Amino acid sequence: MAGLAIPLLFTYALSWMTACIGMVAEGPESAQSLGLVLLFPLAIVSNAMVPTQGMPGWLETVANWNPVSAVTAAARDLLGNPNPSSGLDAWPMQHPLAAALIWSFAIIGICASLAAVLYGRRTKD
Repeated sequence: MAGLAIPLLFTYALSWMTACIGMVAEGPESAQSLGLVLLFPLAIVSNAMVPTQGMPGWLETVANWNPVSAVTAAARDLLGNPNPSSGLDAWPMQHPLAAALIWSFAIIGICASLAAVLYGRRTKD
């Protein structure tokens, strides 16, 4: 169950991020474009599809600290799948469950608060 709960929690966190994007966008099309511009690099620069060990040094560091990488590594660990990133020295890859939870709750805390402020400003007008 935990192997499914971690990705769902992260999805909930990203929904708050997209709520903020929707509040600042001028319309549905621009909200979709902004969301794609922000979320696409998170998915691509991660260990979800390819191992980070073959990436250039700076990109490997970014990928190892990417929240999607932490969630992917945590889900792999919890579901009993081999985690190719577990041998890396980066803290999120050594402690993927803790990193995934920290990332998720940090995004929820920041984005939910920001969405409430943005919604308040939008309804005043």
